[in-house]
Amino acid sequence: MKSSHHFRIISLLLAGLLVMGLTGCIATKSSNVNIAGKTIPDDVYTQIQSGKSKDFVVGLIGEPFKKTTGDAGIEVWRWNYSETNTSARTIMILYVEVHRVNTTQTVAVEFKDGIVTKVWRE
Repeated sequence: MKSSHHFRIISLLLAGLLVMGLTGCIATKSSNVNIAGKTIPDDVYTQIQSGKSKDFVVGLIGEPFKKTTGDAGIEVWRWNYSETNTSARTIMILYVEVHRVNTTQTVAVEFKDGIVTKVWRE
């Protein structure tokens, strides 16, 4: 009975070694970063102040992602930024670990008659 127990353990160990040999590696790791839009750093954001013109804002940060026109000549322009970091780790095909970090930022600027009246982050 003792020898059959040892035989089972040895068989399992050999099977495990065979699987590791067939996979070619014990562990793998991958990562991916997807970026969309434009990030606006704080030092640039603080330059967008009431009284500045549309031309100044476009010259500073470029054309917006979206423009919305409201009542009484009010426009709101938005610049969006999105970053997704994904990393995965596989160990012997038995364990898979995935981490995903999403970072988003929207800067909005309100204009009345072509002049900045309000700036905020969403």
